[in-house]
Amino acid sequence: MSDKKEKDLSMTDEKWDKRIGRIENFLNDKGNKAFLKSTPDIEDAVDLIRMNIKRGNRTSDKRKNLWNQILIEGREWTMENHDSLTMDWPVSIGKESNLPQNVQISIKGLASLVEETYTTFWNENPIVQQITVVSDRNKELGGSPHENAEDYAHGKGLAVKQRFTKYFNDGRWNGELNVEEGFNISPPPAIEGEDADVTEDSGDEDAAL
Repeated sequence: MSDKKEKDLSMTDEKWDKRIGRIENFLNDKGNKAFLKSTPDIEDAVDLIRMNIKRGNRTSDKRKNLWNQILIEGREWTMENHDSLTMDWPVSIGKESNLPQNVQISIKGLASLVEETYTTFWNENPIVQQITVVSDRNKELGGSPHENAEDYAHGKGLAVKQRFTKYFNDGRWNGELNVEEGFNISPPPAIEGEDADVTEDSGDEDAAL
């Protein structure tokens, strides 16, 4: 007989509390109340989520399984799929973001604004549809025009997500989304020997222009 090691399904209190805190914030958000009571199936899913949270709170040995079940129940609950929601289901199956929940919401909201703006920009300017091309980093499509406004705008939104994630991780942005007052991004740290007279951003997010 083989002594097959049993898979460890436990989770520390610290990790469990951090993850469950996000779920409880979603369930307790006043703006989501109507949605969470909108159909019997959704109410059943909420009951199952709360039951799994209680089980995980009582014992740590099956928390990984309970966590996966919780994620499955709410994975379709996004503002994109349901207009009545005021915030998205805070986590998805797969690798979790290391960013705080409020920063994830800010970055997602910013990307949505950017995509909306660039979609209008594309649709209202035929010249943009011809001169904005796929980056040469794409070895198959590099140099060719984007297929449509959504494809073009999605690329711009993705670039903003990556840029502001880096700003936050580098301590240059506080994670707050405030278009009226600005983002107050601090300058990059000085590097010894670096030319201080450089004034233009040499980032490649617009290299496909």
